[in-house]
Amino acid sequence: MIINQTQRFVYGLLVLIFITISILVLLNIHALEIFLVLIIIEFLALVELTQPAFLHASWRRNLVVFIVICVVVFFIILYQRAVVILR
Repeated sequence: MIINQTQRFVYGLLVLIFITISILVLLNIHALEIFLVLIIIEFLALVELTQPAFLHASWRRNLVVFIVICVVVFFIILYQRAVVILR
């Protein structure tokens, strides 16, 4: 079975996500914002490591949209936490 670059990227990302979930569970950390930040960092690191192999210009534009959506979700979570703390 031959694995192409896209499949290798997806498998790598799934392994990183599984490792992150395992470590967070072992450390008894159940914070969504920490998980989200770690996933964004892992995704961006994996994109940079595999960029020369298969990343196309159209995919790069979609990557920017994904990053903006993740940052917006992260700020919504932070806003909700800040409101709870300030009450």
